[in-house]
Amino acid sequence: MKLNLKIGLLLLWLSVSMFGFITTPHEKPTSMVWGFYAHKMLNKLAVFTLPEQLIEFYKEHIEFITEHAVDPDKRRYAIRGEAIRHYIDLDHWGKDAIKQLPRNLNEAIVNEAQYYLVNDQDTLLVFDTLQIKENQKDTFYYTEQFKQHFTVFTNGIEKKSLLKWVEKCAMSTYDEVEWIVSTDFFSDFISSPTRSNYNLHIIDKYSPHGILPYALPQVYRRLVNAFKEKNISKIIKLSADIGHYIGDAHVPLHTTKNYNGQLTNQDGIHAFWESRIPELFAETEFDFIVGQATYIDNISDYVWRIIEKSHSHVDSVLAIEKRISQSVPKDQQYCYEQRLGAVTKLPCYDYAKLYNVQLDNQVEERFRSCILAIGSIWMSAWTDAGQPVLNITDFKNWNPGALNDSLSVKTINNNIRIHE
Repeated sequence: MKLNLKIGLLLLWLSVSMFGFITTPHEKPTSMVWGFYAHKMLNKLAVFTLPEQLIEFYKEHIEFITEHAVDPDKRRYAIRGEAIRHYIDLDHWGKDAIKQLPRNLNEAIVNEAQYYLVNDQDTLLVFDTLQIKENQKDTFYYTEQFKQHFTVFTNGIEKKSLLKWVEKCAMSTYDEVEWIVSTDFFSDFISSPTRSNYNLHIIDKYSPHGILPYALPQVYRRLVNAFKEKNISKIIKLSADIGHYIGDAHVPLHTTKNYNGQLTNQDGIHAFWESRIPELFAETEFDFIVGQATYIDNISDYVWRIIEKSHSHVDSVLAIEKRISQSVPKDQQYCYEQRLGAVTKLPCYDYAKLYNVQLDNQVEERFRSCILAIGSIWMSAWTDAGQPVLNITDFKNWNPGALNDSLSVKTINNNIRIHE
């Protein structure tokens, strides 16, 4: 009963104080993943799934966790490498990608990368990418061009040896744009008197298609360490961040290369599903009583299961919107509303209602799952840290200004997906 009252009061507060930036299918959207509105609501509601030992601490900082739920979206425009943390294009990697993709990000990058030796005169492709694929990546075979330039005693390198070398010598200099390794590649694999004056240029062909299920466990480990240190600033900031990434993982269109319907003439469907439907129906129709957070013993497996479930909905998200767009008269699909001083074209209430019903309340199901997942991950990080006692009185004077989220950094990456 007390929980129902808390949720009721919370929803009343939300209805007064929260507003989402919403746009529509078939035009360029301005909303961000799950929309500002949904990300904030998800983080806020997750607090109420926590056990007694944690809930008072999180309630003390609920305003920050709510308002900063959207920080990762803002950082995409300022920090190189942030955007790829928000999605993974499973269908780019084939029908059975969820089962076949490596769970180790370094291995996945090594498998798909292209390796070039570069100096002032030459650019040499090191490995034959076709043979790598045909050999299922167990061995990386040298190209004929490479073997003509250097003395080698084998036809290639075993993947496990290359992976070990990359992790030891190359990952510390990783850069998604200019990944140059000056470490002596030759001393480990090649014997040649002409080996000097070359650098190894590695082109990451994996990460541009998204690393969401790999990034989440990384943030989780940072949150565990923050709990161990009892570092209030890090705990609150990382809790807000991880809630955002879990939110993204629950959105079907964050698991496909057709992320905004651009491949099926459904531009803007991303905002329709994740922003318009929650804005119209979350507070009046969604059931937010999701139960208590539970401990997760393997975060990586848990996140991949979330991704798999989300991806299973991609076909229905697209097919149902396509079907109703062909059956409902065009003049009944979109309406105009005043938003932030501008007239904005949005899916009409009845049209959005029809889409939500035809989806069989799929958005609500992902919403509910997300709330519980966020709370469970927060609680699991606290548990893995040894369940430290977080005395609220010790943190009354903490300084939120100490949380540097780099949002004022000048934009360095304009290659951001259009739906974002």
